[in-house]
Amino acid sequence: MKTLESKRITGVAAIRLAATVATVAIAAALAIGCSSAPKRPPEIFTDRNAAMGQLELANAAVNKGDFVNAYLFLTEAWRLALTTDDPGTRISILLARGNALFTEGRVDEAKAQWNLALAEATDAGNKELTSAARIYIARGTLAEGTGGETLTREERNARAVEAKKAVEAEQGNVKGLNAAFAWKVIGLADKELGDAKQAESALEKAAGIHESGRYLEDAAYDWYLIASVRSKAGAYPEALEALNTALSFDRRAENANGLGMDWMAIGMVAEKAGNAQQAARAYRRSADIFNAAFLAKSAEEAEDKLEALEGRGK
Repeated sequence: MKTLESKRITGVAAIRLAATVATVAIAAALAIGCSSAPKRPPEIFTDRNAAMGQLELANAAVNKGDFVNAYLFLTEAWRLALTTDDPGTRISILLARGNALFTEGRVDEAKAQWNLALAEATDAGNKELTSAARIYIARGTLAEGTGGETLTREERNARAVEAKKAVEAEQGNVKGLNAAFAWKVIGLADKELGDAKQAESALEKAAGIHESGRYLEDAAYDWYLIASVRSKAGAYPEALEALNTALSFDRRAENANGLGMDWMAIGMVAEKAGNAQQAARAYRRSADIFNAAFLAKSAEEAEDKLEALEGRGK
């Protein structure tokens, strides 16, 4: 016969057993629940992705000639990059800021940004972005777009050769948009050297990359440059054909700045080809687009070309 003490011990044992069983059951339930729950990611990209999103907006604004908003987007992108302390994001924004400054004609400031990008990419051991920075710096050595109008033909050619060699040395390390930019620089160098066939081939490669990635404004500008190559070679009908391709991309992108530039170029090519009426219509259309987009300086340029053309016709 069990004593009260033995009953108590038996009761405690039963309670402990029940508790053990319950603990095991809870642990099992938790284990089952965790197996279907999402695992925590090994790395967070929220702010980096947001920074690159701002960078995309900045690049689109630059292509549209909207530098005020481009710099606002770049400022926010840089702020986000600083919070992440991610070298790749920082370098990409430095390159983009340099590109915006260069496009606006602030060449020395652009070069300073590209050199900062090169230094940071080198310190970070980022091979692709180091090469990308060197390609951007090579673009800055070309006479076209850098105030090199006073240079002699020999000096311009020397710069083009230097730029092309620098890009070709780095080209194998880059991909995507950086690869497209490399082809663009090579195309511009070949244009400077008078090799229209090679220039057009390189620019078409850049256009292919941009088109496949649906970077419509960039593809339009590639075809604008192809038109420039053809016009320089005296192939005016082919230049107009390239400008019509540029128009198609800029229309798809609703890129008013690009459309105005395309029509102005059509006017210039038509004028060179001796078609004054076509040139006048193109200049007028260019001015109308620029005025509608509140791009007063560009509108004035188109109107000046139209006025000069009409003056020569009197």
